[in-house]
Amino acid sequence: MRPRILMRLFTACLMVLGALIIFRGLLAESETTQPTLPNPHIHPTPPPQIYNPYPPGILPDDLNAELARVLQEIDVIEARAIQRMQALQPPIKTGQPPILQNTGTEAVETLGELMQYDKNISPNRNIACASCHMPYVAFSGPIPSVNLTMIAYPGTVHFRAGKRTAQRYTYAPFFPVLQFNEEQGLFFGGNFWDSRATGYLLRNPDAQQAQGPPVDTQEMGNPDTACVAFKLKQSVYRPLFELVWGEGSLDIHFPGNTESICATPGGAAVFHGNTTPVNLNRKERQLADEAYNHWGQSLDAYEQSVQVSAFSSKFDAFLKGNYTLTPTEQAGYDLFRGKANCNSCHLDGRGTALTQGQSDNSMAAQVNPLFT
Repeated sequence: MRPRILMRLFTACLMVLGALIIFRGLLAESETTQPTLPNPHIHPTPPPQIYNPYPPGILPDDLNAELARVLQEIDVIEARAIQRMQALQPPIKTGQPPILQNTGTEAVETLGELMQYDKNISPNRNIACASCHMPYVAFSGPIPSVNLTMIAYPGTVHFRAGKRTAQRYTYAPFFPVLQFNEEQGLFFGGNFWDSRATGYLLRNPDAQQAQGPPVDTQEMGNPDTACVAFKLKQSVYRPLFELVWGEGSLDIHFPGNTESICATPGGAAVFHGNTTPVNLNRKERQLADEAYNHWGQSLDAYEQSVQVSAFSSKFDAFLKGNYTLTPTEQAGYDLFRGKANCNSCHLDGRGTALTQGQSDNSMAAQVNPLFT
């Protein structure tokens, strides 16, 4: 009798133990699936705020989404340019002095296009020249909300922006070197809205203009012009660059910390105002400076191409005698040349600036009107 009682007690203990194990497992599962209630005495860390030195209402609400959209569009256009580069028949180097025969023009224009859509040039790899100059808006700013609010476009540091709207590329390559015409008492030429890219050294204001944004602290923001040469050396289109500008033109020996320096936006306190923080000897600095000149010249070649400056506008047709202005357009043009005095600074390529009592009787139309 006694062994039977012990057996029943043992069985009962096992059943109780099993029930406890099952209950404990269910409890643990319940605790992991139930949301943790917030502790009212613990305040969560707020997300970091975006740099915004502007008054309320300046930065549009859709700015981040629009910047992302433009970068996606840039990637598509860049991919097409890379395909053109890969399909390009190499030009033949011939003659004395040597020239690139057959496809030389196409080669340098394609090189400039690749530079135009290369966002790796910026320290944060998040902005290309095209970020402010897209083809579907006449190579100017592509974000409507920015054009209606802050006007200037954000640079590599979000959201540090410049002071003016982006100038359009069309016709800009044909502006002459800034000069003063003593007979008319007027300045002609230059690039940027204030003509500060005079073209005095490269003899090409448009090429000099292209050298500005990469090192402007409010735009691409590279801390040193040599950073652009460094990134060109790393680029997928380096072979095309050296085909156009000479074998070995990017054989520059950069110090080991160049990557870190060039990933830091210009104007950072770490540079203490130094605008040449990449430590190059005289020879290497000269090569980097020459590569930076070729950067400007290549972009100018692209901007001169029919992809950008096709001279196909309504006003071009009017200057050639192939279009008649509507009454409203003619009234605006008369105002431009007359009472509004616009033509004293923005010369239309048809005649001299007007003074009181003068009329514009120029008949010969220029193929490349110079609005400067």
